[in-house]
Amino acid sequence: MKNRSYEYDVALSFAGENRAYVERVANSLKTKGVKVFYDLFEEANLWGKNLYEYLSEIYQNKARYTVLFVSSFYNKKLWTNHERVSMQARAFQESREYILPARFDDTEIPGILKTIGYINLENRTPEELAVLIENKLKKDQTFFKNRWSKLSTMISPKPFIFTIKVVDEKSQLVKHAKVVLVANNSTYLEGYTDENGLAHFVIRTRKLYTVLIAHSEYPAVVFKSMNPKEDIEVTIEKTNNSGSVIINKSGQIPGISGKIEPVLKSDKNLSVYADNIAIEGGKDQPYDFELNKSIVLEDNKGNIVHLTFRFYQARIALIDFYRGRSM
Repeated sequence: MKNRSYEYDVALSFAGENRAYVERVANSLKTKGVKVFYDLFEEANLWGKNLYEYLSEIYQNKARYTVLFVSSFYNKKLWTNHERVSMQARAFQESREYILPARFDDTEIPGILKTIGYINLENRTPEELAVLIENKLKKDQTFFKNRWSKLSTMISPKPFIFTIKVVDEKSQLVKHAKVVLVANNSTYLEGYTDENGLAHFVIRTRKLYTVLIAHSEYPAVVFKSMNPKEDIEVTIEKTNNSGSVIINKSGQIPGISGKIEPVLKSDKNLSVYADNIAIEGGKDQPYDFELNKSIVLEDNKGNIVHLTFRFYQARIALIDFYRGRSM
């Protein structure tokens, strides 16, 4: 038992009334690369199975730890009590902690002694609990060995999750920011920040990345030669009448109609085409531009924007824009 590997790092046992909290714990663990058994992650797998036998096997044999979410609802449920009995059968066989109680309240659970250490969930966020679970796993030397011992000999590194958190100058979460990671070989990953201001990326190769962040209400952000080993938090400051955008091949700029298409010419100079848009008062197109130097665009309705290209590689452009007055 001591040196075995497990299908799951942790299994979660809870009453349905506590699902909202537990689901956030499960999602947070998943983004950290923890193998977590949470029923909604396993719907297809559970479909058609004898759940009595299958769940017994999960909670007794297939998880390194189980987290038991103690609440007044837990004792009243048939399935949670079945899960608990399976856990306790495993715990009886082992000399180490296996059941990790997390308490919503002081409900007594049969077989869970009051002397067993527990986590009080009052004033503790799901994300904070997920960090504690991850730390518990890291203290398990068998878990550590199984996870990392082969890293140096692998031809392809094991995928891992890289997370970027975006906040403003008041530490408020910035939602719906576009984030692109451009590798040094010009391949890229792209995504958006979610309701928690987080963008998650599955990293499968050992490369350095340029991190691009854009939002229609915030200026552009560029970080070059980033190693995605550790998650990062980025603070951006809102400015009036300006924002930023990332376009791939071609795209639109907020506040002006029509599309633009920046290109890298054979002489390595940068140029831009604009569809039904005048550049610098009507200059010939493609119009040559330089990074970090502003150019003026005007559409057929007289809307004016000032553009500054901050980055261009692999047909991906990061652009700051400032909305001017209509003519």
